[in-house]
Amino acid sequence: MDGHPEIVVISLHRATERRKAIEGQFAALGLPFVFFDAVDGKLGHELFSRYSAQKARRIGEIPLSPGHLGCFASHYMVWQKCVDSGKAMIVLEDDAMLYEKVFRTFFNSVQELPEYVECLRLFESKSRNRQYIPVFKTEGLGIGKFLRGHKSATGYYLTPGAAEKFVRYAETWAEPVDIEMDQFWANGVECYGLLEPCLTHNATFESAIDFGVNPSKERRGLMRLRWRWYLLKGKIRREVHNLWFRLAND
Repeated sequence: MDGHPEIVVISLHRATERRKAIEGQFAALGLPFVFFDAVDGKLGHELFSRYSAQKARRIGEIPLSPGHLGCFASHYMVWQKCVDSGKAMIVLEDDAMLYEKVFRTFFNSVQELPEYVECLRLFESKSRNRQYIPVFKTEGLGIGKFLRGHKSATGYYLTPGAAEKFVRYAETWAEPVDIEMDQFWANGVECYGLLEPCLTHNATFESAIDFGVNPSKERRGLMRLRWRWYLLKGKIRREVHNLWFRLAND
C-alpha cells in the first residue's frame, strides 16, 4: 500500500461489537487498518489537564463530560502520532459506516489530492448550512470548501501539517473536539469536504460519549449571554475568513 495513507480507527478497547463491525467492513474492502486504543474518559488521563473550565465558563460553554474529554484526548493523540510519523492518515471513529465503492474510489485517489487540502471530511456535513465552494474535481473525486464546519469527527483525511495545527490550537480545551476542529478561521485548517461522502455514522450504535444534558436548559442568564456573544464573534470571524477565501479563489 505504498503511497497510501494509514487508516487509523479510534476505538475503546472494550468496544468489541464496534470493533467487529469495522473489521468486517475492511475485510470486505480488502484494506489494512489499525486500531488506536481510545482514552476512556471514565478512567481519566493526563491530557485532561488541558481542559480549561475557566475558558468554558467565559464563553458560556457547558462543561465537557468525561466522554467528551476522552474523545478529545483520543483524537489529540492521533494528531500527535500523525505529526511524529510525518505521513498522512485516514482517521475514523469506530462507529463509521463505509460506503464501500465510494470509499475505495477515494482511497485510490488520495495521491491526486492537491497539497492545499490538509484535512478532508469524508462524511456529509451535519451543519444546517451546507453551502460550499467547489475547489477541485477529478474523475470520481470532488472537493468543496465548506462555509461552516461539519460538526462531527466520524472520519477525515489528515496530513501532518494539519495535525500540527490542530495540536497547536488545542493547547487548551473548552469545547468538544469536532467543534474546535471546525473553527478553521482560528486553527488555520481549512474545512474541505468530499462532495460525495464515502462514509457516515452508524446509527445502530449508541454514542460512546455520555449525554443527558439539554443545552437550552443549562444555558441561562449570564451564561446564555456569554454564549451568544461568543457565537456572534465566531460568526463574524468566519464570514470575514470566507470572504477572503472567495476573493483569493475568484
